[in-house]
Amino acid sequence: MWYKRHLRRHLCDMHIDDWDPEFLSKFSPEAYVENLKLAKINSAMLYFQSHVGLCYWPTSSGKMHAGFVGREDAMRKTVELCHQNGIAVTAYYSLIYDTYQNDLHPDWSIVNPDGKPGRDATNLECAGGGSSRYGHVCPNNPDYRKYTETQIKEISAYFPKFECMFFDMLFWPRLCYCKHCRARYLAEVGAEIPTVRDDRDPAWRTHMRKRREWMGEYAQWATATAKKYMPHLTVYHNASQSVVRNDTACAEEVVAACDYIAGDLYSNNVFARLYLKNATPNQPFEYMFSRCHPNLASHTQIKSLDVMRSEIMRTVAHHGASFVIDAIDPVGTMDRRVYERLGTVFGEMEGYEKYYYGEPVEDVGVYYSLKGKVALFGDKWSNYQGASTAINTLIEANIPAAVTGGYADIQKHRALIVSATTSDDEYDTERLVKYVQEGGSLYFSGAEHAGLLKAFFGAENTGYTEEQIVYLAPEPAAKGVFDYYTADFPLRFECCAPQVVGIPEEKVLATLTLPYTKRHLEVKFASIHSDPPGIKTDIPTMAYTAFGKGKVVWSAVPLECYTFYDYRNILVNILDTHLGLTRSVVSDAPVDVELTLFKTEDEVLLSAVLHNEAYRARKVEDFTVSLSTDFVPSRVLRLPDMTPVAAKIEGNSVTFTVEKLDMLAMYSIR
Repeated sequence: MWYKRHLRRHLCDMHIDDWDPEFLSKFSPEAYVENLKLAKINSAMLYFQSHVGLCYWPTSSGKMHAGFVGREDAMRKTVELCHQNGIAVTAYYSLIYDTYQNDLHPDWSIVNPDGKPGRDATNLECAGGGSSRYGHVCPNNPDYRKYTETQIKEISAYFPKFECMFFDMLFWPRLCYCKHCRARYLAEVGAEIPTVRDDRDPAWRTHMRKRREWMGEYAQWATATAKKYMPHLTVYHNASQSVVRNDTACAEEVVAACDYIAGDLYSNNVFARLYLKNATPNQPFEYMFSRCHPNLASHTQIKSLDVMRSEIMRTVAHHGASFVIDAIDPVGTMDRRVYERLGTVFGEMEGYEKYYYGEPVEDVGVYYSLKGKVALFGDKWSNYQGASTAINTLIEANIPAAVTGGYADIQKHRALIVSATTSDDEYDTERLVKYVQEGGSLYFSGAEHAGLLKAFFGAENTGYTEEQIVYLAPEPAAKGVFDYYTADFPLRFECCAPQVVGIPEEKVLATLTLPYTKRHLEVKFASIHSDPPGIKTDIPTMAYTAFGKGKVVWSAVPLECYTFYDYRNILVNILDTHLGLTRSVVSDAPVDVELTLFKTEDEVLLSAVLHNEAYRARKVEDFTVSLSTDFVPSRVLRLPDMTPVAAKIEGNSVTFTVEKLDMLAMYSIR
């Protein structure tokens, strides 16, 4: 497929209104494509329509941008020029965000429970707010769907054959209570849509589930409609909202409607990369980033060369496609200097593309739930926070890791971290239990996923402490886990703790210690500044068991959510001591260097990449890596120039030094 070969990708945002005749008057297909060539880009996403709702072709169903009047074929010519220069073309189309159609058809709008839309073009107070720039139309509105299908049909007839279609904004910017949403909910659930958010209310949780299902159904409809008129197309949707806390945004259903996935997250986000890498239906995944710092709101600011190199090379280390987002000047011009800088970085990337092969080696899978993204105890202790922090912890510990979940294969990982999942994740209990039975090692936290507690420990949660500050007091069986924390000086955690019963005493690694007083309920105190531990209990807060061929450690509270290094060290200790993790690579690499592995039957590819957000990247000290292979290694080569590297080889093991790391170093062990 084209997307396996065209890995240097680009989009220039054209969300431009047309009230000023200057807007897009200087748009030039020739200049546009010359900039792409200068940047060594071989895949271009071109705007056929935008959030504004205006179209860049002579549409009969909508409104063409006034700046294209008299040169209606400008975008079609851009497509042709791209193809003439070996550049694959993806068509951009904005769904839900359509300000023009929202204003033209107020009955299509997403509305609040009181029936009011988020944008009112006649309301000057509303028009002065940033959110009023965006008109949101409801995907459940049948007239809007008919309009969208007509637009897609027009695109298929007007433009020369292109490779791909990208649908943007497949999420709920606000919850909609229009008549179509109300009628659909009543028909499918047999109740009125709840209007007051309460994550503990089953009715509200049902509402969130239906929102995800509806967005997934809409994504499937958009994909099917595009392929109905253009059967050859690759189609994908913006999956960025699946890597955020918002539990209405995006779920497996939207990902299932994609040929591959990507998301415009703008930041250098390793958690997002790893999620996209394992959730995409087809490789390579695509990682989008902005050329502006920190995002496109800073229209004229450009990221430094080293920041761009870090963003692109971290994607290269995971064998992903790099996608840079620029934004066109309102008059239609582009800054050539941006493309000169991009050409330097993409030219460097080009040298590594022929090494995009092999299966990823990911020792630890971090379970990220798309169905249970509720935060029952606040965002601070959610599965999202636990998963994203755990990934950073593993990378700093030089442990190859992956983001996984109900949408991915968990069997390939030597260990799993399942953080603070909820009853919404019970659907996957059987698979997680089977994983351990067949020899996997599992760490899980929290007590809302009742099926896991019952299956592994025969235990259940009877409720939560009133205390919002609790302590984990290590038992002798926890030797090697808690470092310098002891029963007398236990580990502090800011959260109500579950009161779990049924865990045999011999399996307990830590018990609950409470402070002398309840800060939020009492005026009296033991120590005026803090809430020291004072009341010991026998309530278990951490436990270990052997199960089938595997091992399990449970923590009552999600230690992995904390970013403080003590908690991170404890998580790694659990993996090493009680779960017996065998690492694929052992290294003394600095904490800001990430290691990745890919393997074939007779080769291992190891990459070391620096995470850099500074204007100028630091000089990295040399470090060693050691790994074992499934074959007897004979040599180590530094890529892409195939330079031999001195290495110590003993049997199936090899050790060598990574010297003078300059953002990315890739090695072939053969």
